[in-house]
Amino acid sequence: MLEIIGILILFIAGALISTLGAMTGLGGGFLAVPFLILLWGLGSEEAVLTSLTMILANSTSSSITYLRSRMVDLKVFALLIIPTIPGLFLGWWLLSNLSDTLFKLLFSIFMIGVTIYILLRNYRKEKKAREDRTDPDKDERKLLPHFSIPVAFAAGTVSSAFGIGGGALLMPLQVGLMKINVKRAIATSMLLIAVMSAFRVLVISRANFDPFVALPLAAGALLGAQLGAYLVKKVHSRYLLYLLASFLFFIAAYMGVRAIISFV
Repeated sequence: MLEIIGILILFIAGALISTLGAMTGLGGGFLAVPFLILLWGLGSEEAVLTSLTMILANSTSSSITYLRSRMVDLKVFALLIIPTIPGLFLGWWLLSNLSDTLFKLLFSIFMIGVTIYILLRNYRKEKKAREDRTDPDKDERKLLPHFSIPVAFAAGTVSSAFGIGGGALLMPLQVGLMKINVKRAIATSMLLIAVMSAFRVLVISRANFDPFVALPLAAGALLGAQLGAYLVKKVHSRYLLYLLASFLFFIAAYMGVRAIISFV
């Protein structure tokens, strides 16, 4: 009976986390990793691999929807996917050399930094739009390979090390530097995350996860991804960014406090 309840909780968690992940372009790892560490009691390495397994299901499912809707920018995808692969190997090596406490602290610092950047970027973009009377969601794509390739490498590294899919870097890169509109950036980010997660889980780690935890979470992710992909077409991009920033900051602050208490 307890096993059935546990499977149900994991399924629901996967659905809820993946809905938010698909709506914000992050793949859900920013919530899955803290959930698996803080509430499910997994170690950092196991939590990362389990999270990436869920993200693989989530991002693959939502990417199919985005591809059918022609929301994915294939030129941006082609530019960014190649440099992420060596980053995945580096992140895997870093994770194997981090203690659980240091992992939580670094995860927290990284998420807070991303949250601040997203809020500042959104504020500046809306301010400029008001002054210029332009559409804040206007797509003014600039590929900028000299910036995009190093950031994509970093996205692969943090994805592999922190189990967050890499969207926390891919989204600011596309929206902030490459001037891609938020919804197209979300769709492209999810396809990138799908390929990155598949390589990390199936090639680097050889699917060495606990199926009793990963599979119910991934099953829920399939449902959540479709719901998130539907909602992203209905919700204004401004609210998606605020939703994203709120969740990132809350989780980052909580994990940071837990890590500091462990050090003390």
